[in-house]
Amino acid sequence: MSKWVKIISIFILIGVMGYFFWPRKIISPLANVNFTEKSLEKYDFDSLAKEYGGVQDIAPVREIEILGNIPEIEKRSGVLSYARTNEIKFISDGKWVSGMINIPVGAQSIAPISVIIMIRGYAEKEGYYPGSGTWKVADELAKAGYATVSLDFLGYGNSDAESGDVLEARFHKVIEVLDLIESVKQLPWVDKSKIGIWAHSNGGQIALSVLEITGEKYPTVLWAPMTLAFPQSLIDTADEGEDRQKAINFVNLFNKYYDSRRYAFENYYEWINAPILIQQGTADMWVKVEWQQDVVNNLKLLNKDVELQIFDGADHNMRGKMGELWKEAVGKDMEFFSKFVLK
Repeated sequence: MSKWVKIISIFILIGVMGYFFWPRKIISPLANVNFTEKSLEKYDFDSLAKEYGGVQDIAPVREIEILGNIPEIEKRSGVLSYARTNEIKFISDGKWVSGMINIPVGAQSIAPISVIIMIRGYAEKEGYYPGSGTWKVADELAKAGYATVSLDFLGYGNSDAESGDVLEARFHKVIEVLDLIESVKQLPWVDKSKIGIWAHSNGGQIALSVLEITGEKYPTVLWAPMTLAFPQSLIDTADEGEDRQKAINFVNLFNKYYDSRRYAFENYYEWINAPILIQQGTADMWVKVEWQQDVVNNLKLLNKDVELQIFDGADHNMRGKMGELWKEAVGKDMEFFSKFVLK
């Protein structure tokens, strides 16, 4: 019996030593990038503008597929009397992307009507459902008679998987919005000349990229857009300590193989032709008023049509005391879209 006790003790000792002394690799999401293959060159702004910008014909796209209802949305807002809410899916780069559509009651009988493209910000994948991050504002827009279309992005909702390369997954989000817009244009009841954009947080940066790449005049509302310059934003938004140093190393490696200026939206302001409304709260923990002021000043130097509205006490989601600031922000959005004849 003592022989077996000794053998077991040896295995336990080996296991303990292995745990503490065996070399272990720290796995970081920033490590999942192969820079040497130069596979990200197709995502720089000049390349995307050649494919999606101007008046050239874009490769044929399929019309959005309208699916069933979204139980999670109905639990929160109920069944709307003024619009029909459904899950959708569309093709982007050969992959299915899910999302949500609000179609005002009677829209097809009074077609063509205007559509607002809704672009959410950051979201956790756990507990995510189609329309997360946009459904509440989308409801208000639908109440005012606008059709709205939100996308979930690859890797979220019922979409296909996103790229394992973290930078490709980031850059590809712009393509997904570009493909969504083209798919929306295929809907027979949509007025192609009356398409607007509403975007929040990280979605705001994506929206600015879309405006630059296409050069289109899509009237655009941005809630607390993430407007830190790329790739410095990867460093500034990282946690202090080890994570920050990893981000610095990652950016240095990216700059070794790519010209980061060609991936940075702040270098292509001149391409913007759309009117823009930026709304920012002073109590936002993630985005600073000063960032938006810099963006607005730079756009105005180029004679772009841009306005900044600051909401004292509003957080990153435009919430303030008693929800009054959120309602005020949405009201300003309605005025903006109405002004630019979207309705």
